[in-house]
Amino acid sequence: MNEKISLFFCSGNSDKEYHVQLEQLGPRYVVNFQYGRRGSSLTSGTKTKVAVPYDMAKKIYDYLLSHQIRKGYQAQASTNTTYQSAAPVSVPDVVSMNRKIILDVSERCVPQLLNPITDEEVEQYLRDDAYGAQEKKDGRHQMIKSGSSVTVYNKKGKEIGYPKAWAKDLREQSVLLDGEAIGEVFHVFDLLQVSGHDLKTSGYKTRHDRLSKLKFGSSIVIVPLAIGYKAKKALYDRLFSEGKEGIVFKRLDAVHKPGRPASGGDMLKKKFLSSVSVRVCAGRENKRSIGMEIFNGNVWEFVGNCTIPPNKAVPVVGDIVEIIYLYVDGIGGHLYQPVYKEVRDDVEALECVIAQLKYKAED
Repeated sequence: MNEKISLFFCSGNSDKEYHVQLEQLGPRYVVNFQYGRRGSSLTSGTKTKVAVPYDMAKKIYDYLLSHQIRKGYQAQASTNTTYQSAAPVSVPDVVSMNRKIILDVSERCVPQLLNPITDEEVEQYLRDDAYGAQEKKDGRHQMIKSGSSVTVYNKKGKEIGYPKAWAKDLREQSVLLDGEAIGEVFHVFDLLQVSGHDLKTSGYKTRHDRLSKLKFGSSIVIVPLAIGYKAKKALYDRLFSEGKEGIVFKRLDAVHKPGRPASGGDMLKKKFLSSVSVRVCAGRENKRSIGMEIFNGNVWEFVGNCTIPPNKAVPVVGDIVEIIYLYVDGIGGHLYQPVYKEVRDDVEALECVIAQLKYKAED
């Protein structure tokens, strides 16, 4: 039951496009979007941090569509991948173009995705010398293909926009890089092609060794690889104490396998903290404290209070905010150790769904 639509807005000097997709991901669904000036590289994102049931995804999709139409956007012919055309194209042309892009992406530009492990499994991978470890970055998983030109793909293999500095800092090298974008910086953790040579069937350590010999500008940063128990344990302890996103374990002899395996796999992740989008509601009388609520599909449920740091403005009731937390203490419980991060003006209220929550292990 996938849906997609392309919207365009023209008024005076403004010529913009906006694309929305409702896509099935296993038994659930996600809502993704792209926007920007028509004919230029587009900014992409998602309205569902985790896959949600169809009814909830449909509500988000319909709300987003109606919201853009109220702003003056109008529907025209749509594409489902790169959105590079400066003007609407005919449906046959779109189908032909998308078929070519999908084949290209499936062969070369889909990253390897990671499955999570539990707290109890961490020690096993720290002690297993067959695995190396890296810092898990808190960004967006992307791939860069460079040579005579530069193309950047998101983790679904769709072409997206990128900072201009990346093209300069790649220094015209012919490479296919796998990494994570955080702001203007691309953190590289894998090298899949270099100077026309395909490295996907080489082991991960071999690929990382080749990667480490390359030189980039300041916006392209190579993520170090820790090998051996002592180095991995030191990395784990540092990342945990510094409140970082998490740690990743990678089998050193593993070849590149695009996509995500149904379970397990050669590339595994352990996140230390979780984040959730909530709606601000009335909380304690303390002026620097907010109440938090989340939508369960029928009503808004209260999930606790959170103190706002003195160096940040206090959000108002109705704002959507991002909260870092450890877990939810039981079904219907509150967020444990919530920490306020920021107001999210790019998140709709209907995205604050209960499916985002991570519960305490025994629950």
